[in-house]
Amino acid sequence: MHEEARPDPARDEASNAAAGRAGLLAQLRQLEQFAERTAADGGSLPPQATEMILHLREIVEALDGLAASMSPGLPASDDVAPTRESGMEDDLRSTAP
Repeated sequence: MHEEARPDPARDEASNAAAGRAGLLAQLRQLEQFAERTAADGGSLPPQATEMILHLREIVEALDGLAASMSPGLPASDDVAPTRESGMEDDLRSTAP
């Protein structure tokens, strides 16, 4: 017979962490797009936007590292990695007033 499905706290935590990471990644991408549009229009980014982008990148990368350390057998997923263009951090810093 089949065992009755039991709650798996570790799996639930992993699912919640993945959902939280996905939300942060979506916000990061929106902010990056805003930064790109602003720079293309010749505008300057508010310092808060620049800092938020940099901090969100750090958080997403930290979550990736944590997930990798908890599940070493799982491959990293390239489709959800934070977008990071070369030199974009310098560009963000240079557009801040």
